[in-house]
Amino acid sequence: MFRHNIWLSRKGLLSGAKGMKVVIVAPFWQQPHHVGVYRIDRFIRWLSVRKVQIILVLAGSSDQAQQMSWGMQIIIRDPLGLYKDIVPGNTVSTPMRRPNRLRRLIANLIFNPDPTVVWARRAAGHPLVVEHGEGADFVLSSNPPESAHVASYLLAKRLHAKLIVDMRDGWLDEPLKPLLQYSSLQRLREGRLENRILREANHIFVTSENWQLLLKQRLPFTGDKTTVLTNAYPPHTMKSCCYESKKTVPKRLTLIHAGRFSGSRNTQRVELLLKPLLCSILDMETKGNIVFIGRLEPSDLNEIACWKPQFELAKWSLEVYPPVSRAEVIKHLHQADGLLLLSASYAAIPSKLFEYLPTGKPILSLTPVDSAVCKLSKNIPQIFSLDYTQPLYDNCTVHGFISACSAGIYNYEIPTDFTEDILSETFYKGFQM
Repeated sequence: MFRHNIWLSRKGLLSGAKGMKVVIVAPFWQQPHHVGVYRIDRFIRWLSVRKVQIILVLAGSSDQAQQMSWGMQIIIRDPLGLYKDIVPGNTVSTPMRRPNRLRRLIANLIFNPDPTVVWARRAAGHPLVVEHGEGADFVLSSNPPESAHVASYLLAKRLHAKLIVDMRDGWLDEPLKPLLQYSSLQRLREGRLENRILREANHIFVTSENWQLLLKQRLPFTGDKTTVLTNAYPPHTMKSCCYESKKTVPKRLTLIHAGRFSGSRNTQRVELLLKPLLCSILDMETKGNIVFIGRLEPSDLNEIACWKPQFELAKWSLEVYPPVSRAEVIKHLHQADGLLLLSASYAAIPSKLFEYLPTGKPILSLTPVDSAVCKLSKNIPQIFSLDYTQPLYDNCTVHGFISACSAGIYNYEIPTDFTEDILSETFYKGFQM
């Protein structure tokens, strides 16, 4: 197998292509339900347009090299078995194993920054990766997990390549891991690692201006080499830029919340969405159904069940749909009367917002007034933004949203800033291409 892979490298992609070569480290590539896959998919398409040689390094159950239409895919075995192989043509692959809380806590205490660092260190020195990565101009990685940056940092040094760090989420800023939220020792351990990697980075991408601000305040040296690169609209979902929607037949409304709550960030609690909604709809004649689509945690489902009787008294229903494909989610979004967004974060912008916007539907956004989502929403007329942190909710915001959903009379604008044409140019500048 190994000799066959070396033959591939000499006769195939590496010897035949000209121009720039980029190694992308994404252990989660093609893992089901990992939203980071969409971002890596864009990077691959954007680099392919520029005829860049792409070597993608991911985790799996065995070591192997695969020639793809866009470049070479190198699968490196994960010693801990946290990642499984992708079965070609099968969209329901075995998901990444999810340890229980105690096991996860112990693992994070042992490994820095996380258990997948075992894979990261193995991948960075593996002969397949080194062989195919030889001559690379750049090594790029995206988190979470943060150990992907460890692999790219070590690999860039080994290959004498420039390092690009894509921070799809923060690391020490608004960390996803609970241990980083309350353990000063863990923050010290990972902070040193983050500092070392970001100092070595030639360029850093973050997904919001607030992320950029937090990072620059904490690590001033990142300021001149950090660029905001948001997520993008899904391909082929754009409607006309500006429009006044009109609906003639009133009906029972369908409002949709797509995606996860606490499973994505532990500050995302169902109550923060449902409490302001219930307070505002009690005195309204309009009735409807609130639909949740996505992989919800048991705690989220329990919360929804607790709120359900109160909504039923107000003649509203709460319904939970099982997870479906991204294409199916987008189809449901286009059929809804309105969309619900919760962003209990200062810096993060939920990726679902970029799926919501192209539908042109009214969006009720529950988010703090100084958050990245609130700032982004100011010039987008179909977004009705409500600060859930205030002791007294602004019922007028929810009333305006419900009226727009019911009457169908509202203005919307789909910003071009989040189209792939615009964002790809920002991406290219990070490579100075």
